[in-house]
Amino acid sequence: MLERIKTVTLVSIITLLVWIFAEAESLQRRDIRFTLQFASDSPSERAIEAEDGFRGTVTVSFSGSASAFAPAEEMTRTGPLVLAIGSPGIPLQPGEYVVSLRDALRSDVQLRKLGLTVDRVEPPTVKVRVDAMEVRTARVVVDVGEAELEGVPEVRPTTVKLYLPSDAASAVGATPEVYATLRAEDLARLVAGRRETVSQVRLELPMALKNKRSARIEPSTASVTLAVRKRQASVELTGVPIQVRMAPGELARWDVSIPEQDRFVPKVTVSGPADLVDQVKRGEIKVAATVNLTFEDLEKGVTQKEIVFSDLPTLLKFDTETRLVRVGIKKRAATP
Repeated sequence: MLERIKTVTLVSIITLLVWIFAEAESLQRRDIRFTLQFASDSPSERAIEAEDGFRGTVTVSFSGSASAFAPAEEMTRTGPLVLAIGSPGIPLQPGEYVVSLRDALRSDVQLRKLGLTVDRVEPPTVKVRVDAMEVRTARVVVDVGEAELEGVPEVRPTTVKLYLPSDAASAVGATPEVYATLRAEDLARLVAGRRETVSQVRLELPMALKNKRSARIEPSTASVTLAVRKRQASVELTGVPIQVRMAPGELARWDVSIPEQDRFVPKVTVSGPADLVDQVKRGEIKVAATVNLTFEDLEKGVTQKEIVFSDLPTLLKFDTETRLVRVGIKKRAATP
């Protein structure tokens, strides 16, 4: 009885193994989606690009044993399928071509190792362009848009290699320029008036090459050292008070008066760095006009004097239509 049980069990196991093997080797059909890229065997000499309508993905219909599909699906997670210039089905000479993806992928080394048959591909064809490439030395130009700078920006490197299709070479000239363009958000992070370095600034192609996808720049980024000019602003003040200033020793000798209608400047425009103007707006910087009377002014008995807003150098600028103020000067009688 025991021997019979052993025999039945062994037969069952063998039958199961045979069924599993047969199932694994049975012919199946399955669609797998891949990312597909076209590449050059020698990027400095040739380049290949697909037409604008190609989205970079293909659906490949395979047939083959079930066990072969697992490696095929794993390929979709490890990177794109690459079709290089000169490989079977991919043209080598410059020009425009229509590539049969079924023929090209059937010859692909990676897919052939799977033991699967490529039955069809969607899309079935792709239009590609093969370009002969040239290399030029291009000058790097800094572009900051409408931002104002203090001094001249420095860029490193100052020149780069520009690879471009031969048929577009005449459009850029013998000494082309590429652009280190700083975005508004890059400039906003800089401290105004301080010279700073922005690294990894992306270099942009000349306008004549904007639609040439095979054109490229090496290296593709640069470092730019620059100083952004402080932001300017202005504010209009009304009724700015006028003060009289003279030497302490003269205060006991002279009586000075200003007519009531001249004791305030009707309108003053204050302009300069935005941070200082903001302090004026908040009242943290008090603005007043000053009449400075010297010993000579007092002795001569001047009847009007020019006003000033600061005796020291300042970044703020003061503009007003009122320049002269009337003053009355009277010498006090000597004390017996």
